[in-house]
Amino acid sequence: MIQNVCKIKSFPTRMPDELRKWYEKEAELCKRSLNFVIVEALTEHKENKIKKEEEKKIANI
Repeated sequence: MIQNVCKIKSFPTRMPDELRKWYEKEAELCKRSLNFVIVEALTEHKENKIKKEEEKKIANI
C-alpha cells in the first residue's frame, strides 16, 4: 500500500467549510485521516454510479 501512495498525484481541491468540517468529524470518529475519508466517499460514489449505469443497461436489454 505504501508503495502505491508514492505514485498518487496530489490534487488540491476546494470545498465549503461546512462540508470540510463534517468530513473532519467523520475522520476523527473513524480514527482515519481526512484524505482517507474523502477518498473512501469518492470511491463509494463512483462504484454506486457504475452500478446504476450497469442496471440501466440490463433494463434496456
